[in-house]
Amino acid sequence: MANIIERYDKPFEYAAIVMNLIIAIQFLKLWYDPTFSDANKIFSMATLMAFEFIMIHSGVFMAVMPKRISLFLLVPFYGLFAFSFSKFINNNAILITYGLVILNRMRFAFSNVSPFIQYRAIQTSFRAATSYIVLIFICVFSNGFLGPLGLTQPFLKASGYFEQVSGSGLFVEKPHVAISFGFFYYCTLAIIEIVLLKKNPLKV
Repeated sequence: MANIIERYDKPFEYAAIVMNLIIAIQFLKLWYDPTFSDANKIFSMATLMAFEFIMIHSGVFMAVMPKRISLFLLVPFYGLFAFSFSKFINNNAILITYGLVILNRMRFAFSNVSPFIQYRAIQTSFRAATSYIVLIFICVFSNGFLGPLGLTQPFLKASGYFEQVSGSGLFVEKPHVAISFGFFYYCTLAIIEIVLLKKNPLKV
């Protein structure tokens, strides 16, 4: 299994890049051109960003921990979070895509990978976590960087968004901040993976 994982390492990485871009496009579409039927999806996509903070480190844990621990502890643990997320979202396309992203990260649980791949996973996770923190501050303090675009307050009221969500806070009252954050974050993830794919991670 280890040979298979390493033999098809680049296709797996290319797939991760493509899936990150697909998710980014979903965020952009929701931010720029939402429809009245997207009220629940707006809240769901904002929730996705909260789950992603937990999932960022999954690739590292899967790569560096013993296979038995990964299979019997980490896979069910992350699977539970993915299942919980599915309860919030009503769009199968984004759920399937996100599920594929998680499965791609979980591939390390089924083999003992080389130090080369382990180190790259650590680099990817570290840079992703750093980007997450930096981007969330930028989006919060810049009002989503480009503003609400299509997610204006009149649109949110007309779509019934506020009647479908509970709780309070910036991401609930101004969901465009969370949606813009998601767009920039997944674009950044794709860039990170492209850069690390083209370099020897032991030299970065």
